[in-house]
Amino acid sequence: MCYHVSLNKDIKSVEKDFDKKVAEPDLFQSGYHLNGFAQPYLPVLSTHDKNAIHMYRWKLFPHWVKDESSWRANTLNAKGEELFEKGSYKAYWKNRCLVICNGFFEPHHPDGQKKAQSYYIRPKEGEYFTLGAIYSVWHDIPTFSIITVPANPLLEEIHNEKKRMPLVLDGDQAEAWLIEDLNKDEMTDLMVPYPNESKMEGYRVMDGVTNSRLDTNVPEVLQPI
Repeated sequence: MCYHVSLNKDIKSVEKDFDKKVAEPDLFQSGYHLNGFAQPYLPVLSTHDKNAIHMYRWKLFPHWVKDESSWRANTLNAKGEELFEKGSYKAYWKNRCLVICNGFFEPHHPDGQKKAQSYYIRPKEGEYFTLGAIYSVWHDIPTFSIITVPANPLLEEIHNEKKRMPLVLDGDQAEAWLIEDLNKDEMTDLMVPYPNESKMEGYRVMDGVTNSRLDTNVPEVLQPI
């Protein structure tokens, strides 16, 4: 699953690279390691407004949730296979966005070892991934969930217990994701493992990325070991 990402670019770089302004600059934060469980705001491209980058909060809250404390479900990620049926998500499949990041972290479990190693996955070409997601506007706050799909061969080796990966979209597929009248069949066709495996790389980084008690939002977290 995808609960940890990096966005080690400042706001001006993101605006320049995507040729769009960030609509809510006060909410923008960069980080070497951004933990989804802290529910950070991340920059997205959205079906709601294709002319700007918006800041959406990570962890989808359905519109019918009354208050934050009452919603304990883990909706940081949404399985693509459950998207159209699961109560938390089925009302929002038309609300699509692309989450902008430089890479993401996944755990790896060596044979016979309980303790996980941390791996970082980033593009070989270019500096960004755009991850397929859905969003819900809750109490005027746009909240999102990153869609996950079965792992491609590279992520099968890295994320070797769950064998999942975030939905990575680029080129024509990324553009199609933001078509407003996309139907369910067309959307399903896009929710597949990233086919361009040669365009991404993964390597081991400092352990403890998934440990909330450690401060891993440091430059060293992106260095291979």
